[in-house]
Amino acid sequence: MIAQWINALEAAIESLAAFILQFVYLVYLLIGCMLLIALICAPFLLGYVIYMDRQDAKAKRRASSNNTNATAPEQVKGRAPGLSEHASPFGQTEARAERTLEHPPP
Repeated sequence: MIAQWINALEAAIESLAAFILQFVYLVYLLIGCMLLIALICAPFLLGYVIYMDRQDAKAKRRASSNNTNATAPEQVKGRAPGLSEHASPFGQTEARAERTLEHPPP
């Protein structure tokens, strides 16, 4: 009876050890595949980074050369200061709109 129990326990331990070994092997295989893919893609990624860096440098050179040749910006004409202080209240504006609708200008 004890011999059967020991044999069953030994078989369970062997199957658990086999499972752990398979799991470790699969993790090792997965990490190896990811590293292989990273090594294959690294030159392309590096080339892309260098290309984008050169494009950025070209754009900055163009922007700096455009700024040196640019003329002074024109002054934008806006509202005169203080006009909002003299704006008519809403009631007068509505009354003026009604008068305009009743008697359109010539």
